This record gives sequence, structure tokens and C-alpha cells, in this order.
Amino acid sequence: MGNLIEIDDAIVLLLGTRVAGARPGEIQGITRLEKLVFLLERETSSKSWLSQDAGFEPYNFGPFSQKVYQAVDMLAAAQLIEDSSSPSPDVTDIWEQREGIGLDTGSAGQSNDPYRTRDFRLTERGWKYFEALTRELPRGAVAELQQFKRQFGFLPLRQLIRYVYTRYQEYTTKSVIRDEILGPNT
Repeated sequence: MGNLIEIDDAIVLLLGTRVAGARPGEIQGITRLEKLVFLLERETSSKSWLSQDAGFEPYNFGPFSQKVYQAVDMLAAAQLIEDSSSPSPDVTDIWEQREGIGLDTGSAGQSNDPYRTRDFRLTERGWKYFEALTRELPRGAVAELQQFKRQFGFLPLRQLIRYVYTRYQEYTTKSVIRDEILGPNT
């Protein structure tokens, strides 16, 4: 295989992994996507097949990776994903948007409205790429991705963030919402 799977590929794999009860090929919200990539790196064997890590750092809303934002912009430009902007159904998903993280960086079709969320969907071309990627993964990786998505893909966003904050407190040192998520004096 040669470990040629990069962060943008990991995003395609997360989007395309099918599990019962989930809309195939979709992830709603950049915050959710970012936290899923963070957990993928830490709670699966993905380090054995990823050729790079996302370079997460503590930031205003916990673990943050500029590479994830760059990857979704690149995937959209390559027409592998649709990156839509829609009204955010949950204020939790607009924390980063409200504070100016992840706002439109000039991508076509993106809104500067901080009360909108970015949702991601594989295109037909993206599905073909997903299928090609799965053939490059080591034995058992697809099943592990399915288990990972079953475990974390259905959590309400606030609960997903709380899980990340509780397990990886070293990434909350700069968080402006730490007390709101974990409670004061934690």
C-alpha cells in the first residue's frame, strides 16, 4: 500500500463509510468533521495507514487543524465533495463560525454568514474515489471505520465535543468554551 492516504483521503473515507441509520456520503458541520478526524487519528489504527496527521493544536474550541479546512476546500475544488452552506440547526455547530474560524475563505458558493454551517456530501466522482481508497486500505480498516462511525457519527455535536474535551483535556487549554462544556473549575 505504501501509506499514501492523506488527510483529504481520510475525510473522503469518513464521508463514504456506510453505517445503518446514517445518510450515506454526508457529514453535517465542519466542527463535527474536524472532531471526527481528530478522534480517527487517536482512537483507531489509522496511524498505520495515514501518511500524515492533521496537526491538531489547542485552539478556541479545542483541537483545531488548519489541514482539515484546507482539505475540504481542496476536495470541493476537485469536485469530490459538495461543501454547502446551510442555516445551523444547533448553536453548538456555529461556535467556530461565530468566532471567525472557518468563515468563507473565498471558496465558491460559501457564505460569510456566521450563523450558517458547512455540510459535506460526496459527489458521484467522490464515491468513485472512495471506492478506490477502500481498496488501498489494509485488511480490517473498513470494518474499523464502520465501527468508528457507529460510535461517534450519531452523537449530538455537543456530546461529541464533550467527549473530546473530557478525553483530551490537553487540547482545551486555549478553549473559550471549556467551562461551558466541562463546567467551571475543571
